[in-house]
Amino acid sequence: MGIERNSPIPLYFQLAETLRAEIDRGVYGAGSKLPTESELCERYDVSRSVVRQALQSLARDNLIETERGRGAFVLERKVPIAMRQQLDPLLESMAKAGFKLTTHVLKQERITPAPEIAKQIGTQDAVLLERLRYADGVIFLVVRNYLAYSRFPDLLHSTELENVSLYRYLASHYGAVATTGKRQVELVRLTDEAIAAQLHVEMNSYVLFNREVTFDQNNDVLEYYESWHHPDRTRLTIDLERTY
Repeated sequence: MGIERNSPIPLYFQLAETLRAEIDRGVYGAGSKLPTESELCERYDVSRSVVRQALQSLARDNLIETERGRGAFVLERKVPIAMRQQLDPLLESMAKAGFKLTTHVLKQERITPAPEIAKQIGTQDAVLLERLRYADGVIFLVVRNYLAYSRFPDLLHSTELENVSLYRYLASHYGAVATTGKRQVELVRLTDEAIAAQLHVEMNSYVLFNREVTFDQNNDVLEYYESWHHPDRTRLTIDLERTY
């Protein structure tokens, strides 16, 4: 994939996809160093800001790790481990575990999401919800939900989201029932200063990072979300069952 300057797709996203494809093909193996910012600028005839955005996108997806003064290095591929989990609202699952869940809404905004997020929800006009979640009054989770504005415009003005599960709100107000989803959970180094401040952890600390696409009863995308769990306050439990 090359850089198409007449395309509506942002240059940084095109560059990130180009580098992603080269990593997938083994052009840059695990542990190898990517070309420098200057080399990428010259090779693809783009600005340094475009290159930095592309590298940040790859770093968010944990394909590379950047080291100040040394450059960007390709990370080892992670082994996928499939598991099944019940799609319960967090409020209910926390109550079952004996915790009181409380929520503080930080943002309810209409935004133009990053291309990788727009691709997940199928639109460039989205509602962003950013919330802090507390277990027995202690912060343990920051979550950002992205939903199609055309489908859920009232989310911008709802005052219920600190007291009711988002899934229950969507079901009761829109008849959109969360039924299935695909979740990826991994241990990552935190490079987002805002998230680090909200979780009260140091930058570059390791946290449990979760990304998920949820589908409704018609198999349409309901939401895409990302969440960051405090490393000292979250435990992942998986129920196992052997089939014969």
